[in-house]
Amino acid sequence: MYHSYLGLTRRLLLVLIVPTAALALILGAGGILVIDRIVEGVNDRVLGASARIIAETVAIEDEQITFDLPPWALGMLETDLRNNVYYSVREGQELVSGYDLPKAESLSDRDGEVTFKYANFRGFPVRIASTRERVSLIQPPVVIQVAETLDTREALRQRMIVGLVFLEVLLIGLIVLLLPLAVRWGLQPLNILRQNIERRSSRDLTPIALDQVPSELHELITGFNSLLSRVERAIETMRRFTADAAHQMRTPLSILKTHLSLIKPEYINDQPAKQSLEDIQAATAHLQRLLTQLLALARADEASKGTAIRMEHTNIVQLARLVAEEIAPVAVRADIDLHFEAPDASLTVVTEQTLASELLTNIIDNAIRYNQRGGHVSIKLTSADSGVIVVIEDDGPGIDPAYRQAVFSRFYRLDRDHPRQGSGLGLAIVKETAERLGVKVRLLDPRASSHGLRVEVIFPTSQPLA
Repeated sequence: MYHSYLGLTRRLLLVLIVPTAALALILGAGGILVIDRIVEGVNDRVLGASARIIAETVAIEDEQITFDLPPWALGMLETDLRNNVYYSVREGQELVSGYDLPKAESLSDRDGEVTFKYANFRGFPVRIASTRERVSLIQPPVVIQVAETLDTREALRQRMIVGLVFLEVLLIGLIVLLLPLAVRWGLQPLNILRQNIERRSSRDLTPIALDQVPSELHELITGFNSLLSRVERAIETMRRFTADAAHQMRTPLSILKTHLSLIKPEYINDQPAKQSLEDIQAATAHLQRLLTQLLALARADEASKGTAIRMEHTNIVQLARLVAEEIAPVAVRADIDLHFEAPDASLTVVTEQTLASELLTNIIDNAIRYNQRGGHVSIKLTSADSGVIVVIEDDGPGIDPAYRQAVFSRFYRLDRDHPRQGSGLGLAIVKETAERLGVKVRLLDPRASSHGLRVEVIFPTSQPLA
């Protein structure tokens, strides 16, 4: 069953941002409750202090209750919002002075202790602080009340809540802004690992060193290394089978070809028999070429695995001329005009001669094999800053730019080429050999005509000798 998964970065961001935002909201709700407690506590302390200041001035003179109303007793309740402030002094239930505030429902038994309550007075919500003071010679206690409207409290509460909301929004904004950067920074080792894997050659199946990856990825990389080992064993088994099979088939194929060469077509009077003989000879030649290419591919594979090869200074002009001379009979049989052009002076490159010869042979053979009768193939060597360039150009059907990468794959053939004899290994051998030799191969449009193919092979003039 297929499961669609979010990207790792999105999953991490979702896991981090959602709980963090939820926590911020919970802290915000808790902050509002704390603000309510703080605002009420601070203002109640001031309100209670006003009531106690008045209570401390209560006395009795001539059997009458007297008290002072210091300016600061109510003045410290004044703010820019001009809260309305009220007071009352009662002897028992009788109002002695001040406003007829709602009576205190319950007072502490201890003198000087303040109780608070919310009430409505003159159509406004107020907060009332009540305390009592016992005076000698008076039986009922004296009750002092101070009340204020709630404008200051609400304004302070609103300012603090707005500040809290601003900080919450700022916090969530910073989280949303910084978390992606933090997650990307945290995932940077994965990107480095990905880049290292992408830079690897397609044939490099060596395990990834665990000391190069974070400890959290060790199990993943261990599993990946195990997969690489299994793939390498499978490929190695296939390589050995290919090489062994090709070697084992060479001897019986040579015997078959020898016996076929002893059969003279002119001695056969039956036309169908002659045609069968020609088909057998063509199939034998095709099979021999296939075995030759498989062996060349096996050698290229061995070289690509890091098997030591002898890199040496080589006269590439001489080597290319020998390749052209060896393949000239093939061009003659195919009615292809083969042209070779090179400077008189030698051009020296650093390469392995056998592999370099196979590389050029396969390119030139392809240019001949896929050309039309009467066509032309040119081989030209020039010197450049990047090295020595061997150019093989033909006027055949060419290769569309869209397929110029795919044709280097093993056994890949263009649809138009299926009627022709071929195995689809020529350019695969070229690719494997070129990479081992450090040679660049480019497929380009020809310069000499509007159709065909131009192959540039750039041999380096210097590189470390093996």
